[in-house]
Amino acid sequence: MESSERVLVSLSHKQPDRCPVSFGSSIVDGFTLGAKENFDKYMNYEPCPVKITHIAMGTVETPMQVIDWIEPDFATITLKAPWNEKLQIFEDDSYYDSFGVRWKRASYYYDVIERPLTGVIDKGDIKNYSWPDPYAKGRVEGLREEALAAKATGKAVLLDIPGLGPFEGGCCIRGWEDFLSDLGYDKNLAEALMDKLTEIIMGLWDVALSEIGDLVDVCAQGDDLGMQDRPIISPEMYNRGIKKYHKRMYDFINSKTRAKIFHHSCGSVYDLLPYMIETGIDILEAVQTSAAKMDVVKLKSEFGKELSFWGALDTQSLLQNGTPEQIDEQVKFLVQTLNVDGGYVLAPGHNIQPTVPMQNIEAMFNAFVKYR
Repeated sequence: MESSERVLVSLSHKQPDRCPVSFGSSIVDGFTLGAKENFDKYMNYEPCPVKITHIAMGTVETPMQVIDWIEPDFATITLKAPWNEKLQIFEDDSYYDSFGVRWKRASYYYDVIERPLTGVIDKGDIKNYSWPDPYAKGRVEGLREEALAAKATGKAVLLDIPGLGPFEGGCCIRGWEDFLSDLGYDKNLAEALMDKLTEIIMGLWDVALSEIGDLVDVCAQGDDLGMQDRPIISPEMYNRGIKKYHKRMYDFINSKTRAKIFHHSCGSVYDLLPYMIETGIDILEAVQTSAAKMDVVKLKSEFGKELSFWGALDTQSLLQNGTPEQIDEQVKFLVQTLNVDGGYVLAPGHNIQPTVPMQNIEAMFNAFVKYR
């Protein structure tokens, strides 16, 4: 099978010839800059220019040597920044994104240090805020040519717009305390903000899919909903307050393409999955097995007929603290558990940090090749 056929067979819950593999296909399953630099030295790779794929996540393009080694099944296409948007990095290593949120490097990632809609606001403040224009010129410049070239490789084409979802975006722009309080005590204000964010997200998908919807195999959208021990919000609040926005987004994507929908969320989201499935997602990405209730045997048994899983290799504990032998065993276990009747993409559960021992990264790649 070519990669594109393998991926679509698996994501249709049929047994592929081998388990699809992703590394660096999205902004949440590849190298961070420090990890790539460390691994390049460890493997004696020739130095080459580094391409940042997402500044806040610290994600970088995967080295060609790794691509040739593990043969990932995906080619990534990303929506461009508009012509009139220039990223400025300040002397303190901070920047403003297109929503007016200020991010500053904290360690390996950037954290939010300034949120534009905190405090006492009303719906008029949301309406009159200077929002980014999803239809700004330049976003699809060269996009179709890139997608055609990706398609010609035989890889499955993954489209990442990228951007925050309506829930995480609300927390980012309004502030966690204010936005979560709004959800509980001022529903109209929370919904006004999520309405606007959803409108912008759908606009971005409209621009991208109008250009290359016929060429895309997977659409990647993020909206983090989980903490280490439980969801950020209760299943009841998700069902009555957030689900309709996810459904609106995913119904729209489905109206523009036949591609499968990938929803990224870290953390413990087990309790939300019955409701998330109702929104139309096809794939749960991250599958943070170190979080509560995220046992892959249970997930596959209960949700494996409706959901595919992407990730699941523990980057929080196993890659950091395990041995190469333990990593080898875990990759084998994941493939044997989650790839039954398809429905699995083998990948790390999140980006690889610079503190991960280099021999563990090497063991992970060797196991990908060995067990896929």
